[in-house]
Amino acid sequence: MILNFNYTDTIEQYLQNTSIPKNIMVNYIHGKLNDPHNPIIFGFGDELDTDYAKMQLEKTNDYFEHIKSFGYFKTSNYYNLIRFLDSDEYQVFILGHSCGLSGRTMLNMIFEHENCKSIKIYYYQENEHKNNYTELTQEISRHFKDKPMMRRKIVSIDKSSHMPQVD
Repeated sequence: MILNFNYTDTIEQYLQNTSIPKNIMVNYIHGKLNDPHNPIIFGFGDELDTDYAKMQLEKTNDYFEHIKSFGYFKTSNYYNLIRFLDSDEYQVFILGHSCGLSGRTMLNMIFEHENCKSIKIYYYQENEHKNNYTELTQEISRHFKDKPMMRRKIVSIDKSSHMPQVD
């Protein structure tokens, strides 16, 4: 499965230009542009944040209008992700994702899942001397409660690759 956090079909362009098998399912977890059956999901996605805990204590549901978790019920995308995670061992490939805190709840679930064996980062190579590998590892670290597990799972830069660019 390819879990796509992008609303566009950019990943499909990559699939057409690579040797990756074409029968891999693409899960547009936050919706897909111009697809009425897969509406776009915007909002706050960090249920581990202390502000979220405060919102839960309020007596109004207004805060939850823009919480991603409630948007996930509009499609079976999240359910399909859970089924995939629980089905067998997997390796996470990070391609073009900032790994920022807006997706912390979901990324924590994916990264710390017992079936996740490793996390391989495809980093952006700006020039011969500069890339964003370290920055991405720092962002990924925020999604782990178990830091020793994080160090076991993140693939070192010498076994990682820069992100291929499609024209």
